[in-house]
Formats: sequence, C-alpha cells, structure tokens
Amino acid sequence: MFTLSEAIRIVGQLRREQMQAREISLAVRFNDFTEVGTSHRFKHPQFLNSVMNSTLDAMFREIMQNAHRPVRQIRIAMFNLERLDTQPTLWGTTEAERWGALDEAADKLRKQLGKAVLITGAQLALRKQDAAHVTPKAKCPFTPQREMVLNLWGEESS
Repeated sequence: MFTLSEAIRIVGQLRREQMQAREISLAVRFNDFTEVGTSHRFKHPQFLNSVMNSTLDAMFREIMQNAHRPVRQIRIAMFNLERLDTQPTLWGTTEAERWGALDEAADKLRKQLGKAVLITGAQLALRKQDAAHVTPKAKCPFTPQREMVLNLWGEESS
C-alpha cells in the first residue's frame, strides 16, 4: 500500500533527524476534488514504524470505508515533533509515570521490610538536626509518646 511505504520513508527521515511525532494526519483527495481527512494524537511521541503503520492503516480504512471513487492524492503529515530521546528509562516517559513507579516501588519496600525502611529526606534531616524530632513529644493528650514514635518512624523509641 502506498500510504504505508510513504509512512516508512517519513518515519525514517524523522529518525535520521533525531525527531519523533506526537500527531499524524492523513488526507485523501478524490478525482472529483472532494477531500476527506483524519488525524490521530499519540499519548507519547512515536518514531516506530510498527506503531505509525498500524495507526495509519486504521485511519486509511476509516476514510475509504464508504468511498468508491478513484483517489487523486494522498497526504500524510506528522507534526507536533519532539526530540528523539534515545536514553532508555526504567521509570516511565512522563513525570506522572515516573512518580507513580516510584510510589509503587516504595509501597513494595514498605510491605516487604516494614514501615521504618523508608523515610523522606525531610524526615531524615529533622531526625539528625533536632533532638525533639528524634523522640517527639505527644501533641495529643490521648496519644502516648511511644505510639506516636511508632506511627512516625515505624520503630520503638530507644
């Protein structure tokens, strides 16, 4: 199919330029000069032929579903370009995915090793700088100090 071979050529050109596309559009002009088009926005920028070709094929089939006329022109456009990030990532491609993966890893560690295994940098700094935070005094008259230390640090006070 012409559209797929052209998409492979365009994606190859994008890859040589170290770019990736977030959006792709396809327009078909028929012999009577009427035109039908559609576009697709990817969740993440793409540079893979397999992803682009499957999307383009679905778009072409959608356009040509009820069209029984000769085709005069086909236009493919890839836009909303971003630099190609060739560095692999273990935590995801977006900020939300990275923080989500970090939260999941922290939860797994807490479940396996107990509550005291992970503390934030702020908690560690407070613990090291201020003696009041090492063994905090109960702020609520109904919560004993040992229970508060256990809830805060996950361990018995020494």
